[in-house]
Amino acid sequence: MPILDDGFKFKQLPDPLTALPSELVGEIFHLWLVGRLYPHPQYSYSQLPVLLCLVSKSWRDFVYASPLLWAHVIIEVSQGAVANLNVLQQRLERSQSVPLFLEIVVGDDPDKDTLGVLFAESSRFCQLTLGVLNMSWLDDIPADGFTQLKKLTVRTWTRPGMVLHEDELNAIFANAPRLRCVNWHSTADPGPVRVNGHQLRFLDLIAFRVPITRVLEVLAACPNLRNAAINFMDEHDHIPMPLRERMLLPELRSLYLYGSRHLTCLLESVQAPFLSSLEIHWVRYNGRACGLQALQSLLAYSPHVEDIALHEFLHTEDGLISILTNNKNLVRLTASAESDRKRLVTKRTFDLLTRQEDGNYMLPRLEELVFRGGLCVPDETVLRMIRSRTSLPCDLPYSSGSRRGRTLKSICLDRCRPMTFEKISELDAICRESGLKVAGTFASRNHDRIFYLDYGR
Repeated sequence: MPILDDGFKFKQLPDPLTALPSELVGEIFHLWLVGRLYPHPQYSYSQLPVLLCLVSKSWRDFVYASPLLWAHVIIEVSQGAVANLNVLQQRLERSQSVPLFLEIVVGDDPDKDTLGVLFAESSRFCQLTLGVLNMSWLDDIPADGFTQLKKLTVRTWTRPGMVLHEDELNAIFANAPRLRCVNWHSTADPGPVRVNGHQLRFLDLIAFRVPITRVLEVLAACPNLRNAAINFMDEHDHIPMPLRERMLLPELRSLYLYGSRHLTCLLESVQAPFLSSLEIHWVRYNGRACGLQALQSLLAYSPHVEDIALHEFLHTEDGLISILTNNKNLVRLTASAESDRKRLVTKRTFDLLTRQEDGNYMLPRLEELVFRGGLCVPDETVLRMIRSRTSLPCDLPYSSGSRRGRTLKSICLDRCRPMTFEKISELDAICRESGLKVAGTFASRNHDRIFYLDYGR
């Protein structure tokens, strides 16, 4: 590969196949391939390994002899979409016996021959993503069992007047003894998830047209979850009553919720004693007091929460302060206000967060703070709080594992009131002295400009 140096002479770079160990080159090629395919494989070119073959004969020989480079298959399986079935078979043969990562899109008119070739290798599936419009092919495709399948993603959608029977996916769930992660992105019933829910550690559930009671049934079938993400929307006025006895999820560490006020039923029905991270995006919300009460009831059973992010959830500063007061172990806090909420955070909150001379202050373990919108706080109050938390008094013991006094490491104040040039300069000086990371959009009162601060990055 020739390049030009400063003297405009051609230099030939050494071929990495001769300069580096073959294992390292294989890993580099694989990382390049994965970087090109993901995170949006539906837009990727499925024959990417072939591009490497065009460099030279030695590269082609190396790629063809590297099974891992052929283990990622992205394919549409509809009539006419696969021009040559032999090419697909050869590709699968080049992957030899390594685990397979497949992204399969099945349209209105499934190509059962192609599906038969793919699912003949089902025992090698490690990750499988199914984008399905038609499931009529499932009963006709033999599968020996998904013995290596660890992650399954199901994306279904329907055309008007067409019924999609998700229960037909039970066969995959029932024959995957190592399945630990499921992403179910569908407007239909997520019932198949329950088939082996006790095995699951990670669940990402998007179920916009399913009653919240059904979502609770799915969670109840997955008692060993460590991470759960629930995207839910229900436009009905009636909110079901929470469960009489809270559902115990003893392994749950992270919970992400996106949806309407029906999520209050979920908040009041779950008990997660070791929950560490909670994020809520409240959409089309009304009855805010009820939502805050439901959240507080969940947190009462979760004494170890360190990370809380509340987006357009809080309605009053009293609600925010109650969260701060009752969750003393917080290390990271994010609160985003609705666009019409101008005074969610005032001097009152910042005074509580400011370390006093006697050493008393709220959230002593706080390291990351994000407020977006709803801020009405004088500049000096902001700087005083930041100064007080960027250094510890000499007589206060501190260690990385200590539950006492930690310094503030990162703060973001976005969509906040304007800050003067002088105060921005003071903030800059604090950052340079303490190493604090600061981000946010600040408007200057003296100049018609917007500043985006990003110090310490």
